[in-house]
Amino acid sequence: MFMKASLALALSLAAVTARAQVPLATFAGIPLWADSALRSGGLGSRFRLSSDLNPQFALGDFDRDGLLDLAIEIMDTGGLRCGLAIIHRVDKSVHMVGAGQPIGNGKDRIDCFTSWTVERGGGRHSGGADLLFIAEHGRPAGFVVWDGKAYVWVQGG
Repeated sequence: MFMKASLALALSLAAVTARAQVPLATFAGIPLWADSALRSGGLGSRFRLSSDLNPQFALGDFDRDGLLDLAIEIMDTGGLRCGLAIIHRVDKSVHMVGAGQPIGNGKDRIDCFTSWTVERGGGRHSGGADLLFIAEHGRPAGFVVWDGKAYVWVQGG
């Protein structure tokens, strides 16, 4: 009986370890370059995905370099504050907006279950970059914009 229980425990731990090593691209459709950047940028230690099974993400040229970047919903490791991780394609840098990091609108989180989308070309707010439009219930909407050094909040309207 002890041998069976030990074997079952060992197999369970091996399955969990194997699951942690499987690229997100395998089951979530996230590009491999973004998967490795997220892991290097603190996935698991600084933040986690808002959903392991079906993470919400979008592609856009957020830093105006002509390459598609990726924005994905995240939570701090405590699971209390939601936000976005934005991964630049060219250098695989990870930029956190919310999830405990300041947004620029006086908050350090984006409300969980908030509506966000990519606005192509950004118009007057971005000089042509794709923007992240965030509309939280009961609060003024705004854009998250790359200023060349960091992501900043621009009030919508």
